[in-house]
Amino acid sequence: MNAAKDLQFSNAIQQYIWDEHQTRFQQLNHCYHFLCTLNSKQRYGMWKKVGAYSQMDSKSCREYFHNTWSSKFYEPVSSYREEIKRLASQLQDQQEVISEFIKRHPEKNFGKHELRVVVNTICKRASNGSISNQNNSSEEHNSVVVFDFVDIFQ
Repeated sequence: MNAAKDLQFSNAIQQYIWDEHQTRFQQLNHCYHFLCTLNSKQRYGMWKKVGAYSQMDSKSCREYFHNTWSSKFYEPVSSYREEIKRLASQLQDQQEVISEFIKRHPEKNFGKHELRVVVNTICKRASNGSISNQNNSSEEHNSVVVFDFVDIFQ
């Protein structure tokens, strides 16, 4: 992640929240969670405004938020691949794997989309008989797009 771009984007998010909602947060995770609570009327035009503050077009701004910036607020699922493999071998349904995994880690905050992608990939490999003991998670990692709130921010 480009630190300068991340700082510029973080400042743009904070400026947007102040200008539009007259609220300041000291921590970026509070900014993120605040944005997640806004309704569609409150979010209208948000990416255009944040984009203007960060010198990005609105589409790039929205994608950067979902794919890069917001990922820092989630625990990386890739660290738990082996545990997910074991769960997938015990449980047949992907949703059961996800539910059990989350139940085992109530103190962790996982990106739901990333978790679904990793579980789906592992379950597909298991059903094809191609699960290996590799620690190479590049297929899942490169395809993960964190869109937990995609409908909220469009």
